[in-house]
Amino acid sequence: MVFKPVFALGGLGMLTAMVHKAGAGELKTTLLAALPLLPWVVLLEMGRQTCDATATRLSYGARAGQVPLAVLVRAQLIGTAVSSMAPAGRTAAEATKATLLTPYTGAASATAAAATSQAASLGAGGLISFPCAVASYLMTGWSAFTVGMVVHGFVLLLASLGMRAGLRAKRLGAWMQRRCGKWGAHAEVFQASVCAGGLCPWRPMLAFLVSRVLQVMQYAVLAHAVGINATVVQALFTQGLYLVALAMGSLVPGQVGVTDGMFSLAAGAMGTSAAKAMSIALLAHAVQAVFVLAGALTPLVWRVQKVTVAQVVPPAVPVPVCR
Repeated sequence: MVFKPVFALGGLGMLTAMVHKAGAGELKTTLLAALPLLPWVVLLEMGRQTCDATATRLSYGARAGQVPLAVLVRAQLIGTAVSSMAPAGRTAAEATKATLLTPYTGAASATAAAATSQAASLGAGGLISFPCAVASYLMTGWSAFTVGMVVHGFVLLLASLGMRAGLRAKRLGAWMQRRCGKWGAHAEVFQASVCAGGLCPWRPMLAFLVSRVLQVMQYAVLAHAVGINATVVQALFTQGLYLVALAMGSLVPGQVGVTDGMFSLAAGAMGTSAAKAMSIALLAHAVQAVFVLAGALTPLVWRVQKVTVAQVVPPAVPVPVCR
């Protein structure tokens, strides 16, 4: 993307300005004091990665058994790096994982699974936004934070259901088969795969929801690490701030500057200083950087044997019909 460096520089500029305003000395002291608890955050992040990989596997439905576990783990690590650094990260990550898993399931099935996983991720993000909004209301009343979280929840749920409904529409399937020529068979397999589950992909969505719950626990640990009272309400409020910042800064790599700014603005509501609130975001960035580095190195140090779809024996999968 041409504007990616511009957004990245803009985010870094915002971060630099906020660090100067919050006080570099207090930030340094807070961050150093919090370091001993970071391994726990990393451990929780490993749990999140496991949940996300499980959601991807569940999105393949009956074809899940065709994907070797090692290949799935490798794709998850690479996808995590892409998700953190690319604009519209989640979509880019799902596309990356689909590309890596295509040799085992076929392009149509992998693309359908990526779409299902994306819809499930949106749905889980929408569901977790509502308890976050309740926490925000308890802390700030009907503030901009609370309204933002409520709107975020409804928008993501509607986007999830809308995506699934659109992809399952019979007219779309017929149009794809007419327009795709020799790829018409692939279009048919794609829609059949999408129709394999219900309108709401509950199983992968629940896996993503568990991932979000683990993220709430991460923010509780981070809040405690920087000296903030780590209650359930506080952790949910912090999670909600992150989700809204994620939506607002989707074009900024790693949401650097955007998340930090959101936390800084909410410092008063959290009953702490801007430096401590920002420290939560900065520590989260540090943990994120560890997994980005691991994902970026994965293709270089972890090779897999190349296979073609013809080498993979597909299971007998019934052809579902969208209703």
